[in-house]
Amino acid sequence: MIAPAAAPLLVRLSDAAAVLTLAAVAAAWLLPDAYAAVPDHLRPGAWSQDTISAPAALALLVVGARLRAGWDKGWLIWAGLIGYLIYAYGLYSFDRVMNPAWLLYLGVMAASVFAAVIFVRAVAPAALRTGARPPPRRAVAGLFAMLVVLFTGLWLAQLLPAMAARQPLPGQTIFVLDLGFALPLTGLTAVLLWRGSPVGDLLAIPMLMKVAVLGVSVFLGTFYTWAFFDGPFLAFDLALYALMGFGPAALIWPFWRGLVVAGAR
Repeated sequence: MIAPAAAPLLVRLSDAAAVLTLAAVAAAWLLPDAYAAVPDHLRPGAWSQDTISAPAALALLVVGARLRAGWDKGWLIWAGLIGYLIYAYGLYSFDRVMNPAWLLYLGVMAASVFAAVIFVRAVAPAALRTGARPPPRRAVAGLFAMLVVLFTGLWLAQLLPAMAARQPLPGQTIFVLDLGFALPLTGLTAVLLWRGSPVGDLLAIPMLMKVAVLGVSVFLGTFYTWAFFDGPFLAFDLALYALMGFGPAALIWPFWRGLVVAGAR
């Protein structure tokens, strides 16, 4: 599934990204007022991201060890975790979450981006085959299409008034990453899955994982706002982010079970 010459470098890069992530999370706990640069209403999201990033980094180290042992199908999980780190620490890097750990955020993002670029060049989507029970391609395509429509509408509802008023929004990097990259890639994956393309099969589990992990992170951030930061209880937002997080998570196993890797050991 991955060109043998590229695999060792990919795992080394992901190991570096995982270790830097764990260091960044530890720094947030050790530094006084680590997220002072983050607007008050976004601070719960920073803590919820740390809640998710630490286990994601540990999982990436475990997956990397198994990839070294020849677990070819594990590259799908690896790609999902790398995608999450690019997004999560892209937010911290570009939104200037400035503290003594900022270079760690930049390091996580850089190592993850390089790993993703090399992965795209080294992967062979044609190695993926449909198993005895086909993956739920149409269900995943439908979920992705719904998420694209929901979040495009949600973000534009906030952006258009700000654009008219010529007033930047706090945390604006999330709109850049979502509207410029994440949502178009989610929509493209939906189209490819609907058509039965092998590239859609390659992207499905990484995209499900990335969306699930991010959804759970935002869900926790919304919950933290109410539980620990004296914010309102936002039932609609919690339901939306629960759909974004737990909906894709429920589809990962059926899709995983429906794929096999040709020549896998």
